[in-house]
Amino acid sequence: MARNDQRWHWAPEELALASGPDAGFWIADGLRRGAFDVGGLVPPVFDAFARVFHPVYLHDGDDWTRVNWGTIARQHGTTAHAAMSWQTITGTHRPGNDPEEGSLPRPEASVLATILRHHTTTPDECWFAIWDGYGDEGRPPAGIERLDASRNMVVLHGPITAAEARFGAAPHHSGGGCSANLWWPNDHTWCVATDIDHKSTHVGGNSACIDAILTDPRLEAFPVSGTQFIGWAADTVNPHPPHGT
Repeated sequence: MARNDQRWHWAPEELALASGPDAGFWIADGLRRGAFDVGGLVPPVFDAFARVFHPVYLHDGDDWTRVNWGTIARQHGTTAHAAMSWQTITGTHRPGNDPEEGSLPRPEASVLATILRHHTTTPDECWFAIWDGYGDEGRPPAGIERLDASRNMVVLHGPITAAEARFGAAPHHSGGGCSANLWWPNDHTWCVATDIDHKSTHVGGNSACIDAILTDPRLEAFPVSGTQFIGWAADTVNPHPPHGT
């Protein structure tokens, strides 16, 4: 495995930069590029796939309340289903109390990592990739070769527990920052993808792995296929709000 001990100030302290992107070549080679489907985010080599929806966290006095998409859909008289979008269930394109986009929230990342560690033989040998386009502050050291996985990614390595750590957050800080955009174990038994433009995360794995995700009450997830369309028109159940509304 290509790895070194070089640290990157913008990365979680649990992770070290890889010496190169070769650990992710199987992903780059397997993606169905330009297809605008799940197989363009997660290599379509797995038995099953799940879409995990990022909840909304609403401020309620001194606390934060977790609200899932199904609840929001019921409030708006729309239908929650695997291909729904935030715009189609809320009926608006206007920003408001939206789910995190491009980042799997820390609580959900922790739950997902807890599930996935039981579906790999290498939980302490995992790889994490982050988009390299977050600006000068997040620029990695010179000479670090990128992984071309539809977007240019910087590859790091560490234990599965690092999935809940945040890039761009101060050490030991509980908030801020963003999750990895891709992570997978060294034995390639599953792959997690959070695209920078999406308010949900896709996971590929074997049937037992995906069933564990779908049945965990701490996550809101739906089964999807590797060919499920993920473009703006993917929701064919709910009406699409006019642009500007």
